[in-house]
Amino acid sequence: MLGSFPSPKSREQGFFYGHPQNRMWNVLARVFDEPVPATVERRRDFLLRNHIAMWDVLASCTITGASDASIADEVPNDLTALLDVAAIREVYCAGATASRLYAKHLEAAIGRPCIPMPSTSPANAAVSVDDLVDRWRVVRECVRRDQDYTLDVADVVALEAAIAKAGTSLAELMDRAGTWLAYRVHKARPQGRVTVLAGNGNNGGDGWVAARELARWGHVVVLVTAKPPEQLAAQPARDAALAAAEGLVGMDAQVVVAPGEKELEAVLAASDVVVDAILGTGFSHDQVRAPFDGWIHAANARRQSGALVVSADCPSGLNAQTGAASSPCIQADETVTMITSKTGLSAPCARDMCGNVVVARLCDLAPFAPQLAR
Repeated sequence: MLGSFPSPKSREQGFFYGHPQNRMWNVLARVFDEPVPATVERRRDFLLRNHIAMWDVLASCTITGASDASIADEVPNDLTALLDVAAIREVYCAGATASRLYAKHLEAAIGRPCIPMPSTSPANAAVSVDDLVDRWRVVRECVRRDQDYTLDVADVVALEAAIAKAGTSLAELMDRAGTWLAYRVHKARPQGRVTVLAGNGNNGGDGWVAARELARWGHVVVLVTAKPPEQLAAQPARDAALAAAEGLVGMDAQVVVAPGEKELEAVLAASDVVVDAILGTGFSHDQVRAPFDGWIHAANARRQSGALVVSADCPSGLNAQTGAASSPCIQADETVTMITSKTGLSAPCARDMCGNVVVARLCDLAPFAPQLAR
């Protein structure tokens, strides 16, 4: 995927399509049905996971600002080294200038034409985002999708440790997980009122992040927690909760601490969506203890009266290793499971509890393929 030459904002940021009004990252996120990658690290990971090589036709040129019309003294990039080692299926050029420059400088040497694509620049305002998404969808049809993995819970824990050791911290993974969770809720109910049930562990941390993102996207959000953020012990959940609580200030959001039965029922009665972030994949008991047993009963009752229930990683009360359900257990409409699916989620006995299972692809797993293959 080639542009013409980086804009001043992209050069300042040190990565492609850095201008906040450029629509490339919004378009690609919709094409691949993922949250918009908001940082350079997440954008790089997005490209790696989806097998997209992004570069520019030109290595250098004379240019005024971001005006493609002013480009002169063109020096093209040498793509042959990339083409020699990577199985490039197609070359897409973003915008008329990139397509023209490719035809002028690179097509003969490379021996293949590019596929011209509409520019995502704000200067191309005549083309709507919806139209851009329709046109750019061919990229998803072209790329090779990564293998889907189903792992034992212990292997997922080991994988998370390996990912953290490689440079993507557990805090960053939690932030991505909560963003994925919020994305799936927002996609299902773009204007819905949301209640997030956040437990005391790292599953609850995902819920705090999701609450922050949903409020930022315009939802009315109530987060229910058994303890205030400063009393949480699990990390990185405590730090995520403290940061999210600060981010909720000034939003149409409320934090309810240790509600009674009637208060919880009243909160849920006003909700279109209930996010279950109570218990995570480490739960393996036959019974759920108070107060979370009451939360689960109340969430299931609200689902029976019409609310959508979305679970983080696995439905609370479900054993993610065996698929066995405790008493009580959340019955979810959708489960957003993080990094890979877990063995218990595909067990026949778990299907009625999990609903639709969506894997949140939080990072590029290619570097860990040997570990995953064992």
